[in-house]
Amino acid sequence: MTIRTLWALLFLAAPTVAAAQEQPRVSAQWAVMKANVATIRNVPEKERWTANVELWQLHLAQTGRMAAKDHEQMSKLLDMIRYNVSRIRNAPEKARWTANIQLWTVLIDDEGVLSRASLTKLTPVLDTLKANVAQITFAEERERWDANRELWQSVLARSAAAF
Repeated sequence: MTIRTLWALLFLAAPTVAAAQEQPRVSAQWAVMKANVATIRNVPEKERWTANVELWQLHLAQTGRMAAKDHEQMSKLLDMIRYNVSRIRNAPEKARWTANIQLWTVLIDDEGVLSRASLTKLTPVLDTLKANVAQITFAEERERWDANRELWQSVLARSAAAF
């Protein structure tokens, strides 16, 4: 085996190794969010967060492009969140959810596999979400939003690594 062949094999294996290392962290963030959401008492907030957790569950179970039934189910969950968010009066919370909706919309439109153009479009949306989440002072809310943000960061990083 030549050094060139060895480097080529290493280059091809690097994204797989990185993805394997990232998977436990993604699972942990999803578990944190799911456990946190189970404690929410405010009904409208619990509805939107439960739908968000279900969206993550569907997305994390995917390998490659999403199936038509998953696309339909995810679209319905996102519509539920949109309706719920339309009734939020707190501007920073509405802004967080609007960014989250933008992220989900593009991911669902791209059938679970972000294009390079979508990745470019979503990076500033994630930056907006990060800045907004950094302002949250209520610990439980900050915990679930941090987990959600970490999951989105992971999706965008994984997509960027694929190019």
